[in-house]
Amino acid sequence: MKAILRKLLVWFGPTVILLGTGELLARTFFRSGLHPLRKDPILNHVFAVDSEFVEKRYADRGVPPYRKKVNSQSFLNDHTIATEKTPGSYRIAYLGDSFIEGTCDIEDTIPALIEKSLKVPEKSSVEVINAGTPSYANTLYYLVFKTKLLALKPDLVVVNVDMTDVFDDTIYRATLSFDDTGDVVACAPGHPAMATHRRTERGLEEMTTLQRAVMFSYQHSLLVQLIVDMAGQVVRKGGISKAQGVTQAFAWCGDKRSPATQSDVEWSLGMLRRLLKLAKANGICVVVTAVPHLEQLQGRWSTQPMADIEA
Repeated sequence: MKAILRKLLVWFGPTVILLGTGELLARTFFRSGLHPLRKDPILNHVFAVDSEFVEKRYADRGVPPYRKKVNSQSFLNDHTIATEKTPGSYRIAYLGDSFIEGTCDIEDTIPALIEKSLKVPEKSSVEVINAGTPSYANTLYYLVFKTKLLALKPDLVVVNVDMTDVFDDTIYRATLSFDDTGDVVACAPGHPAMATHRRTERGLEEMTTLQRAVMFSYQHSLLVQLIVDMAGQVVRKGGISKAQGVTQAFAWCGDKRSPATQSDVEWSLGMLRRLLKLAKANGICVVVTAVPHLEQLQGRWSTQPMADIEA
């Protein structure tokens, strides 16, 4: 037995030392490449507080790496948002998924551009909160508004509904917690399917054992991230083939909805209505926006979601 252990130590010892040293060096000199999202018991996942990172998620679509900075509240702002507004200022909060997060440097995101260019009559300045977070949907918009934004007393909240929000809400519904009145109070991480599947624009796709191992390593090891990125590989592959019709992630964009899809739409938009009701009760104005996807502009997908949101 001792001989076997010695052989294993000789074979694997140097490898473990080499990998450990590589990980230490990567975290020392390339810390901004660390995976930016963290699990959250209330909001499912949030950006790591007080962090900076370089995002390479969309490199397979020709989007160059871009830099982000996260404040102490997990917002994409370069400063902590004070509870009390500066006298004479007008505060806007943006809620959305990666569209609001912005696939660009933080200063080029929609909220940042609005903050730089918008002038409000009788207001000396405009402050814009970027609460955009990848894969968020109406249920999480409601929870962010209720647990974070209400205390910051925004004058206006802009909610951008994406065409994947209904699908994403079907995932979040599996881990929701409710209070005695039936109101949603938390969306814990840990959907059972996410251990074996990955979310793509096609919907949930089952991963092989090797893919699960690579995904886990990519999310937890900066060394693996650097190796994969330098090799020109993409762990998270998405995209919609032009030959495909409406996929699972965009089911509510189809010309004909199944009863299950319509039920999902009603749930998701119901969460949006909860947000609107809560905002109205607190005297906060809300603007709901939605950006059509290319397939909708081309007439290949239905624009009914826009009418649903407007209603």
